[in-house]
Amino acid sequence: MSFQIFRLSISAKGGTSLQEACRQCLTTNGIPAAELSNSKVRRLVIAGMASINGIQERQPARRMKAGDLVAVKFDSSRFFREKQPDDIDFEMTQDRILFEDSSIIVVNKPACFPTEATIVADRKHLHAAVKEFLHRRDNTRNEPYAGLHHRLDRETSGVILFSKTREVNPAIHALFLEQRIHKVYTALTVVPVRACAYEKQDRFVLSNNIDRITPKSSAGKWGVVQTGGDPAVTDFVVRNRRSCYLEVQASPLTGRTHQIRVHLSSVGLPLLGDVLYGGPKQLQGIPFDITRTMLHAETLSFPHPLTGELIEVTAPIPPDMQKILDLQ
Repeated sequence: MSFQIFRLSISAKGGTSLQEACRQCLTTNGIPAAELSNSKVRRLVIAGMASINGIQERQPARRMKAGDLVAVKFDSSRFFREKQPDDIDFEMTQDRILFEDSSIIVVNKPACFPTEATIVADRKHLHAAVKEFLHRRDNTRNEPYAGLHHRLDRETSGVILFSKTREVNPAIHALFLEQRIHKVYTALTVVPVRACAYEKQDRFVLSNNIDRITPKSSAGKWGVVQTGGDPAVTDFVVRNRRSCYLEVQASPLTGRTHQIRVHLSSVGLPLLGDVLYGGPKQLQGIPFDITRTMLHAETLSFPHPLTGELIEVTAPIPPDMQKILDLQ
């Protein structure tokens, strides 16, 4: 998560509300006024993203005094994530647990459900669902701890690891840092209309740099860049070729935003349903609409952060993806 911090000093007049001061602060720093509805700015304050003179303030109506310094933490990747009409109504259940012991819990995230909180206060998300489930199941007095260490896009389904104690967090962080946590995804891509250098290969590796290609003041889209950005490497294996799609195994060796989606689209193989990166919602040969990006985090393997024992966890292919895989 990457925050920008914007600041605004209140003029000698004062008297404005914190909500309005935050709006002024954001527009002064290049965020388009058209994107700053009253409800969005209000939610930003309530979410704890604003401070006055270095002290967090969650009351949008709080009146400012002359000389006050307002600071706003702004993360465009969350700010523009409004509640989607196809957000599912999900409640965590025991059958969603793929592995659990006293220190970690690995769960199967459903598609069309956010991994973490956005600025929409009442929008449900997996992080909260896991804590609510543990609280309900274990009948604890206080809300149990669940540490989030990596994320999946809202439309992506599959394996996510949480810590159950703060003490294990440094060890998990080290595993990610040392690239000892291995992820395998199943992706369904288009069959390219034009010739594609990678379409006929059974295995290929894409290695380049990825960076954000839309302004930080708008919803995020990433792309391959020639200069700047962050190194991104993904190993791909073509598992199956059909007349209307390819089934591809993707193993990211780095963890960039939208990495698999960007890499596949950059070589003419966008994911089915991934409209942001050129994937189709409808396709000849598939007799139904594709309602989300066809990407599933299938396997997570790693040494246990405390014991060193090798753990390999697999999430079954979800029904909507299996429906396409079953087509003859």
